[in-house]
Amino acid sequence: MRSRGTATFAVISAVATTTFLATLAAWAQTAAPSKMPPAGAPSARVAKPAVAAANDRQVYLVRQDQSDCTNTTVPSGDSPNVGGNLWLTRDTGGNTTVKVAMTASPNTAYNFYLKCVKQLGTVTTDDEGEGFATFTFPTNSTGATYAFDMYPNGAPAGNKFQSATVNF
Repeated sequence: MRSRGTATFAVISAVATTTFLATLAAWAQTAAPSKMPPAGAPSARVAKPAVAAANDRQVYLVRQDQSDCTNTTVPSGDSPNVGGNLWLTRDTGGNTTVKVAMTASPNTAYNFYLKCVKQLGTVTTDDEGEGFATFTFPTNSTGATYAFDMYPNGAPAGNKFQSATVNF
């Protein structure tokens, strides 16, 4: 025969467990996936390319020392050399915006280029090696196929990144 205290404890435990499980289930149902990791999020390389709208593209940023102007030798799939993602959007005003999320060498300034066209700016990584930036350029400054590259001053081997080819 149970004591009154033991019975009360059993009821409270059962209610607490049920409430906890219901809360977890509710959180799981309401969590919406994000297209781009927010600033400060863990490793930017975990995002997989999604199916793109007509004016949107997503490509990987791959650790590779060199390629041609459209990066035809850069793999477009996930691999251990992937160090980030680029999200591109063409707007109706004639501009293309590229959002950069990467994990590379800590506390390093990387020059970011629209390959074989011009430098767009600098992406600086934090003490954990994560860097985020957004750049805009005139859409008519490229053709329908182009690429990006990124490297610190001096372009040391092994610390250069090439994007997969962008095709609009």
